[in-house]
Amino acid sequence: MWRKLSVFAAVLTIIGAFYSQGNAQPQTLSIRDCIQIALKNNPDLKNAERQIRLSATNVTMARANILPSIRLNFSSSRTYQASQGPYLQDVPVLDPVTGRVTGFMQQTTFRDSYYRNFFNNGVSLDQNIYDGGRWWNQIKQSNAQYKSTESSYKESRQQTIAAVTQRYYNLLKGIKLQEVYEKAVESAREQLKKTESMYEVGVVAQADVFRAKVSLGDQQINLIKQRNSVEVNRTSLNLAMGWEPKHTIRIREENFEIGNIDESLDKMWQISEGKNSELRSLKENVKSDEYGIKVSKSSFLPRLSVSTSYSRGQTDFDLLYNPTDKNYSLRGSLNLSWNLFNGFSDHAQVERASINYYIDKEHYISRKLTIKSEIEQSYLNMKAYEEIEKINEINLEAAQEDLRLNNERYRIGSGTILEVVDSQANLTRAQSTLISTKYNRLIELVNLYARIGILEEKMKPVLK
Repeated sequence: MWRKLSVFAAVLTIIGAFYSQGNAQPQTLSIRDCIQIALKNNPDLKNAERQIRLSATNVTMARANILPSIRLNFSSSRTYQASQGPYLQDVPVLDPVTGRVTGFMQQTTFRDSYYRNFFNNGVSLDQNIYDGGRWWNQIKQSNAQYKSTESSYKESRQQTIAAVTQRYYNLLKGIKLQEVYEKAVESAREQLKKTESMYEVGVVAQADVFRAKVSLGDQQINLIKQRNSVEVNRTSLNLAMGWEPKHTIRIREENFEIGNIDESLDKMWQISEGKNSELRSLKENVKSDEYGIKVSKSSFLPRLSVSTSYSRGQTDFDLLYNPTDKNYSLRGSLNLSWNLFNGFSDHAQVERASINYYIDKEHYISRKLTIKSEIEQSYLNMKAYEEIEKINEINLEAAQEDLRLNNERYRIGSGTILEVVDSQANLTRAQSTLISTKYNRLIELVNLYARIGILEEKMKPVLK
């Protein structure tokens, strides 16, 4: 009995879970919510943070070369020597009167086995004095690499914000266009009803009914395509936030303005040279390569170091430090070395460092020109959208008035259904073009800010 009740309760729990999952309300997110989620989940951004920590360890390792190396050691050994013999050994012959060695004689010798302990304890210090400039150039090189990875992180962060903002606008645009097509379908459906009623009383021909049906079908097809586009844009936004593609979300439109560009194109290029994080990262890479060449060239110069050590040794552990004035050794040395030839390996290292420098320098110049081109393209696109938006506002008013007049003319029998259908299509086109232009301008503005390197600065009011 209890077993059956347990199974029944488990089934109810599963059914309830499916029911609640199916009826769960989708999350409604603002642009700020979307960006914060992306900054938390984006894997590229996480790895960029880890790269900064790795670069920080390289800085620490480079600085370690200027500090002394101190080592403390202790060793304990036990030796067992097996018995030896018989073997012949030269034994000195002593004069019984003078005690001096007068000669040697061979004698058969045996030696018993024995154990012997030995304890050693010591401390040593090594200090690099001069290594051809390697250590200070390595410090400068690692600092440049750290600044490069730091700028790369800022660029990744800005690109994440840009991607989320652009996809958020794309989804908003899709939703607004869907509303336009829904209204167009409703208008076409109402027109079909009116035409059918007029046909029934003999005011219009049956061909008008067919034209109205075709118009309705065309609008329904547009609506189906737009609904699919909205889902694609929703999936794209989910991916930008690091969520599952089919995660159910809603977004709410917020009245926020990220400003407009008032500066000239030349001014924006100048700003980008100092603000664009990608360019700053590439510039630091070039600087790092310059120091890398100097590090490689240091192999041709002499190296100077000093070292000292103090050690104690004794076969009896109790006597290792007793007395303290015996059983120890103290050593100090000044070491000078100069690598004169090592099979052209040093020359190859300098050449490799120089090639890397020129590769990164050319890459920096190329990206600088490309970014200038992208800024110009975004700027021109945005200005074009601004002009198109103004024209579309006029077109929308004209299309609304044209549809009103053609509906009235068709109602009194002086117009044709083709004129009405064309007017409806023109109105839908004007509405959708105005919406697309508005959001395309915002998307292009985000892209322009990102290319200049000031997007996060412009988005501060939204991110608060």
